[in-house]
Amino acid sequence: MKKIISALAIGAIVAGSAFADMTVGLNYRNGASLFKYTNKGADARTADSYGNVYDGSGYDKNGASMEALNLTGWNSGKDSVSLKVAGDVFSLAANIQPTVTSNAIIFHALTTTITPGRFTFTAGWNGDGLMDMRVKTDADAGNEEGKVFERFKLGSAFNGSDGLCANNRVSFNTGRNFFALAGYDLRVKKGVTVNMQGSLMFDREWDTSAEKNDGNLGWGLFVTPKIGGVLDAQVFVKSILKGAAGEDKVAEFVTGAYIKPNFLSVLTDSAIGGSVVITDGNLMEYNFDWRAYLKVNKALSVTYYGKFSKLVSDDDTGYLPCDGAAVSAIGDNTSFTSSQVLWNMIAARYKFNGTVTGVLAVSELTDLDDGFNNGRESADGTQLAIHPHVQLYAAKNATISAGISASFGGIGANKDANKDVDVIINVPVLLRVKM
Repeated sequence: MKKIISALAIGAIVAGSAFADMTVGLNYRNGASLFKYTNKGADARTADSYGNVYDGSGYDKNGASMEALNLTGWNSGKDSVSLKVAGDVFSLAANIQPTVTSNAIIFHALTTTITPGRFTFTAGWNGDGLMDMRVKTDADAGNEEGKVFERFKLGSAFNGSDGLCANNRVSFNTGRNFFALAGYDLRVKKGVTVNMQGSLMFDREWDTSAEKNDGNLGWGLFVTPKIGGVLDAQVFVKSILKGAAGEDKVAEFVTGAYIKPNFLSVLTDSAIGGSVVITDGNLMEYNFDWRAYLKVNKALSVTYYGKFSKLVSDDDTGYLPCDGAAVSAIGDNTSFTSSQVLWNMIAARYKFNGTVTGVLAVSELTDLDDGFNNGRESADGTQLAIHPHVQLYAAKNATISAGISASFGGIGANKDANKDVDVIINVPVLLRVKM
């Protein structure tokens, strides 16, 4: 590792003489759970003939468990070091990510960009993706995403769907692949521009042990008009020939549109729109997103996220009833299977001074299958997560967050499911450095 860092340092010195701008970035996040109480409700416990409750590890009349000092038990993430060098025409970005399990170094993302005039050409290996229209002002300010802020990106809420991160310009869902991206800025008149981009995506990736290549090839077209002081918009369509290696490919499309109104100064960063997934000519899924960022005053701001996602069918014909797909949980709750869900989240941040910020984040995720799909009974109901905490800005780009997280699962679930409400109380601490 020391040799790698030394090589980066030498490369940075050399690059500095050839490029106009050079930056080195660090992204580090580690979360610890100081104390955690879990009571999973009836779905995780069964009673014997004597009335004792069995929770999988022994008899416990309360069916509860407690855990202390789990050093990776909260919002954990991978560390990375990035090097970016940029000039008027050419730029290079490398993001190096060490893996803890194998002690190996993986090139998480390596891209090159050429910018002749109004044209832009970028190619490389996608790591985190490129997405516009996200409402993330406070997420960046607090260096907190995932459990605390943007649990779901624009697009699908279903794990494995190609509608995840629908407007990702260089990848389908959250997969990593090779890509090539070309763009042009068209200046219509003063204050009005239209950015046009096209991408090619090659379904090929690798990790420390194996390489994946199903031979899937995709493309994307993105049109982003901007009217200064009025609105930003984006219309896009992506397509991929999808299928396992050696099998017939099926054409899948992901298309949608989002807008950001700019004419209301108090709503400085808001978005609304939606997307659909079409497989072999049949509508498979549609999603709606609405986001708002409200700057009340210099100290107080409120961020709101909303999403509705619905699966229409679970086969290529578009006629079979949908059995649902996995949905990631909010807070410390358990993921579940559904064919339509509603997510709402609101976070209020109050900046007491330059060092201390108080945050109250409340989110809910509701399984809407029960009562909407005939013949289907839901055992999941609504998940609720409440997280009051304090952010301490130890330095300009480093924060320490500490508070209490309360998660409740199965609220209002179908009575026939014999499910009590899950209760998880966590006392987390999160250290985040992002430079």
